[in-house]
Amino acid sequence: MEQEKGDSETSPLLNGHIGSRHVQLDTDSTPDVVTYGSVTDENTKVVANGTETTEKKEGFSCVRASKRQILSFFCVAFLNFSGMACYAIITPFFPSEALRRGASQTTVGFVFGCFSAVQFLGGLVFGKFITTVGSRFVLISGVFVAGSCSLLFGLLEYTEGTTFIAFCFAIRSMEALGVSAHLTVATTILTHEFPNDIAKVMGIQEIFVGLGMMAAPPIGGVLYNLGGFKLPFFTVGGLMFCCCAVLAVLVPPQVDKQEGKRDVSLLYFLRIPTVIMTCGVTVVLFSTIEYLNPVLQPYATKEFNLTSPQVGLIFLLLACVYALFAPAWGWLADKKKYARIMMTLGLLVLSAGTLLIGPSPLLTDYVTLLPKALWINIVGIVVIAPSTGSVLANLFNVMLWAASDAGMETDFATYGLVSGTFGAFMSMGSFLGPTVSSALVERFGLPWASTAFSGYILFSMLLVVAFTIGENVYKRCHAGPSTEKEAHLK
Repeated sequence: MEQEKGDSETSPLLNGHIGSRHVQLDTDSTPDVVTYGSVTDENTKVVANGTETTEKKEGFSCVRASKRQILSFFCVAFLNFSGMACYAIITPFFPSEALRRGASQTTVGFVFGCFSAVQFLGGLVFGKFITTVGSRFVLISGVFVAGSCSLLFGLLEYTEGTTFIAFCFAIRSMEALGVSAHLTVATTILTHEFPNDIAKVMGIQEIFVGLGMMAAPPIGGVLYNLGGFKLPFFTVGGLMFCCCAVLAVLVPPQVDKQEGKRDVSLLYFLRIPTVIMTCGVTVVLFSTIEYLNPVLQPYATKEFNLTSPQVGLIFLLLACVYALFAPAWGWLADKKKYARIMMTLGLLVLSAGTLLIGPSPLLTDYVTLLPKALWINIVGIVVIAPSTGSVLANLFNVMLWAASDAGMETDFATYGLVSGTFGAFMSMGSFLGPTVSSALVERFGLPWASTAFSGYILFSMLLVVAFTIGENVYKRCHAGPSTEKEAHLK
């Protein structure tokens, strides 16, 4: 971890907020070690005789939080709910609607995927220049753009064929820029306000993400049945405008600029081996999360005669189970020693759960362990949801630890860089998932597509295990002797 001497170089961002410095005292020096995601917090306190003592602050609590922290937390929570509702409301009806209007299954996958492709580029740009443009402006304008695009998407009810497909791509791409902007800033604000409880706060925030995921698909199916294609989009567009008004009034001003030297170069950050590994896992995880969006509804309708509201209930189940486990995963992820274990086991269980979607022919035809039944798919959804949270809860924290280990300053610019990078590779996975799954389903069917994704996840888990072993071996080989006795023996 990065060490500094004295308090003169301490980032002003930490003043007035829950600190994230663990001060270790010895006879020679008083280094400050910046840490992230710890459950307890120690701050240096100077008493009357000039000596320094340490006092502990407990983890995140709304009772102990300041007004600024509470406002930031609940504003971001409302944004997470609204944004996820805006994104997920189309899943139970859009694929069939697009197919009916002349799009192929692969084209439907690209409509879902183009959103994430643009969001990937937007995350890198907004993460780098968030302090230059102004975080509050980026946040509110991003929400406004996303809401406007949702309203425009509803007007596509009056188009067909090539016109429908072209405008789908254009509006989804513009919406992606808005979503990328407000997601990057929202994550940065939370990291800034709660530097000592990042994973725990993110875990609680995932409840609101889960609520948006839970509410949107079934409500979208009902609104589609009641008012046709445009009503769901008009509804979530109005919700996003309400969210924009709330953020404009309540979100606290942010300290965008920090004095002093700091390295916030994206190329420098992406050269850190742990960051490369974490970005890879992020791509794998989000491609798995998103691969069902364009293909599950047509498959469930064809194989099991489910209606759009019933498919929405399946997505509701996934979101409900995910939100139920999210706070527990966030609490564990704040303990650094559990991060790699949670990621490895989560990927293993996720690989097994993905085999149940279809289910895989390996289990129904070659081994004949399972029937081709709807309840098997539902069990797969239940298995996928908590394992996804187990991996996701650790990714952002691991990136922050890597940034700190590499000597990057703990200021708003670094938080923005990490948030933007995480959002960018999240979007890359969200692009690959629906586009690849749509192509696979069109050629081989959903059961074999799920089999391919299961193997993809299992391979990534083996890479994480190999990286962790190699990292530990490297540290042991390059660690100096801890005592004079060890030095003498060597």
